[in-house]
Amino acid sequence: MKTRFFAHPIMHLVMLAGAVVTMSNCVATPPRPSSVTVEGRIKQMRHTWPGLRADATIRYDEHMIPYIEVEDEADAPYAIGLVHAQLRLTQMDMFRRIARGRLAESAGAVARPIDEAIRAFDLTRAVPEMARQLPPDTRAWIERYVEGVNDYRATLRQTPADFRTLGFSLDEPWTVEDVLAFGRLASVDVNWGRWLSIIPLRDEAGYEDFARRLWAFSDDGMPSFGPEVPTDLDVLLQTGRTGSNAFIVGGEHSASGSALIGSDPHLGLNQPNIWCVVAYRTPERTVAGLTMPGLPFVLVGRNEHIGWTGTNMQSSSSILYELPDQWEPVHTREESIRTRWWRNSTARIRESEWGPVISDAAILGRLGAGEYALAWRGHLPSDETSAFFRASHATNWEEFRNAFDTFATGGQNMLYGDREGNIGQIMAIEAIPGVALASRLAPVQVDDDRFRIGEGVPSTRLPFAFNPPEGFVASSNNVPTRFTSALVAHGNANDRIVRIQQVLREITSERPATKEDIHALQRDVYSRAAHHAAKAFVDAAVRAGIDPQTTPVIRALREWDGHYTEDSVGAAAYQRVLDLAIDDLYADQYSPTIRRAMRTGSYTNDFIRQDLEADAETGAYDQIIRSLVDRASIDFDPAQAWGDLHRLSIAHPLANIPVIGRRYTFDNIPSAGSTTTVHKSAHAVSRGRHQISFGANARMICDMSGLDSNSVVLVGGQDGDLASPHFLDQVDLWRRGDMIPLPLSAEGQRARTVLTVRLSPAPGGRAGD
Repeated sequence: MKTRFFAHPIMHLVMLAGAVVTMSNCVATPPRPSSVTVEGRIKQMRHTWPGLRADATIRYDEHMIPYIEVEDEADAPYAIGLVHAQLRLTQMDMFRRIARGRLAESAGAVARPIDEAIRAFDLTRAVPEMARQLPPDTRAWIERYVEGVNDYRATLRQTPADFRTLGFSLDEPWTVEDVLAFGRLASVDVNWGRWLSIIPLRDEAGYEDFARRLWAFSDDGMPSFGPEVPTDLDVLLQTGRTGSNAFIVGGEHSASGSALIGSDPHLGLNQPNIWCVVAYRTPERTVAGLTMPGLPFVLVGRNEHIGWTGTNMQSSSSILYELPDQWEPVHTREESIRTRWWRNSTARIRESEWGPVISDAAILGRLGAGEYALAWRGHLPSDETSAFFRASHATNWEEFRNAFDTFATGGQNMLYGDREGNIGQIMAIEAIPGVALASRLAPVQVDDDRFRIGEGVPSTRLPFAFNPPEGFVASSNNVPTRFTSALVAHGNANDRIVRIQQVLREITSERPATKEDIHALQRDVYSRAAHHAAKAFVDAAVRAGIDPQTTPVIRALREWDGHYTEDSVGAAAYQRVLDLAIDDLYADQYSPTIRRAMRTGSYTNDFIRQDLEADAETGAYDQIIRSLVDRASIDFDPAQAWGDLHRLSIAHPLANIPVIGRRYTFDNIPSAGSTTTVHKSAHAVSRGRHQISFGANARMICDMSGLDSNSVVLVGGQDGDLASPHFLDQVDLWRRGDMIPLPLSAEGQRARTVLTVRLSPAPGGRAGD
């Protein structure tokens, strides 16, 4: 979903997997953009369907956003399945293959190590039991969705071009288990990627000091709601109820008197966009918002009564064990990895009493010498699908909060707002004491009884916020509240949450907030951490005897206001100086490997500011600063702006293929923002031109006062067909700051309609069987 549903790329391993898939050397030339008409795409949606129980209508607006209207409640998920398959069939199949470690079937032998690692993690272990335990209403919804997906696949006269390129087959129908497997992929623990990044540093020079500072930075994370004094999580085990960017202003502070909701998910930026906008109307409800093809739920959106959004909590749900010298597997199995253009291979999966032995996968050798087992809450059954199904159909706060009682892994900060102006925030997670500490110390010893995946505290027994005194709730992947037994091993940088809270306080202290205020805040590009670090660098340069007036690069830093706008010269100058400072200031303190890690860390601005400020008394850095400024000044161009360096590549994953990949890069555009700005556009520190690796990829705003007071925009477009005019038609809207109306009322949806498809049950069809 982040899914993680909201805040990160689905996960470090999945990003790597996606890159490997694109390395196939047998790729067809992509179709010419807009070579298929909208009418041609719509005509692919047939008029009669065997799974329909009654008549239905799909209305498409000018951006191919579908408004589904059904007469039978059970036809809603079926129609969502039709629409998802029409718009994103290849994307859906890619996700289900990633979840099961089947990338070599598309990319050949080069993907085998990724498949081995995914199978070692055993993402789908709990899926069969989860399917058996699904509540009847959730199962019925998912079954109908799968039926719609498969019926659409059956109508295709030829395999889509990118489907063929990746070696996919239309002969493999979707199942309920595929939906649950995608859900498990979306719920992976972000700490897996961090282990692969941090554990290899432990033998590097300076690691102990680096780790100390890293943990201090994490522990300083700002909670979304109180108390400031940590709550004892252990007490919750014995007591009853207690109480990416997302922010909601309550009715007392909004111009309309209803909740104002800003949703700003951050995920990968490949095309097609991971989000697909869908609205559906039934005799009982109307729902609209952001969905992920492969999951039949609106994950960010609203209905007639309430709206919801959220961010990835970055919570810990795994323990990495170092296996003792003498241990015996409880069982071993071999799995065949089918490999395109090459012979198949076999992956050996060993199971210890503490979990699967992930170190058997060669790619996980970065964890170091020894053997390691993984215990993950996701290896046990849980029900995240019912949580989103019920939340999207809730009508009030209590129904919404109770919907997440079964939500266990892939923790989310979920925010709520309603028509009456009420607002709230919950922690959608099963909290297991000790797991966050185990993630930080990983690997841990198997005989340490502090670290076990046992019975946890459900979401409905965790603290929550409802109509807090400040009049708004906000989250930006930060810890929701403090516990003595932490839920999060690696806290998020404070920049975004502090900036969001600051701006909302300023607005609501002066006047009621509006939708325009929400949109402006979503696009905010001020970084407090970078601005303060730049000021500290200017002060250090002056102490070292450098005159800012005669040194253009320092003058640009001094004049910079901390905003990463496309035309900012100061932001470009700071990036230049920061790139040199990481190596120059820390050459004797940290190894080159640790310094490389610092180039991607949100903590780096704070480290440099702290060290430059501490040096004010000693002047130990004076010579380093003078040398650094000389180097930064050699070819400094005072006309070079941030947008000249900071680029957003509009590209399909196949763009990573050497030589032919350029055909799948459609544009490369300047972008505002940075790693620590509200408008997030993450990147590694480099003084040269660089690409955004991940960041804001969709926005939605809802004023709950009216059914039609909603708007949305994607980086990219609705249609996953590369030949479609709606593959990238929202990119210009995104750049201009425009959004697309997303009405809920029948009248509003009809007014937006440009093409309509009437659907009816096929004569002699199977509906109702």
